[in-house]
Amino acid sequence: MHGIVSLLPQPYYKEVESIWNELKKEIGLTGVRVTPYPHFSWQIAESYDMNKLINVFEDIAVCTKPFEVKTTGIGLFTGKFPVVFIPVVKDIQLLKFHYSVWERLKQVGEDISDYYSPQLWIPHISLAYEDVTKENIGKVLKKLSFMDFSWSFKVDNISFIYEPNGQIGELKYRIDFKR
Repeated sequence: MHGIVSLLPQPYYKEVESIWNELKKEIGLTGVRVTPYPHFSWQIAESYDMNKLINVFEDIAVCTKPFEVKTTGIGLFTGKFPVVFIPVVKDIQLLKFHYSVWERLKQVGEDISDYYSPQLWIPHISLAYEDVTKENIGKVLKKLSFMDFSWSFKVDNISFIYEPNGQIGELKYRIDFKR
């Protein structure tokens, strides 16, 4: 799957990388590194028409000024492959931007994941996935539960992470907002 994302600004980019490093060192988790750029996602799909994607990105960047988002706490997507994450708080501005991105890109992507549709989307910053198990999840939550994830930062870019099946993701495009 390929992702339409916003990369985190400093110091939070480094903070997430530091958490990933600690989880690797202390618990042996490396699965999250399949997409090695601290971010949160707007949409993911099996493929995108790259020419159309760049045009939409440029249009979004010209029309968008950076906006503030907040995070809080720790979240968990349950199931066969649990995901531990930092939730991004939904507010009107975030939801409007997401809806705009979704509408503009739904004709550009193929096999778009419904989990990122406006009705189902849960914005989040992934801290651990792929290798979270029954045996290590307690250690992961113990490690993260006492950290402060009440962050506030500006979203100032729209980016594309190209992630062919089974390969490490590669940042193909980052376009900063121009307003």
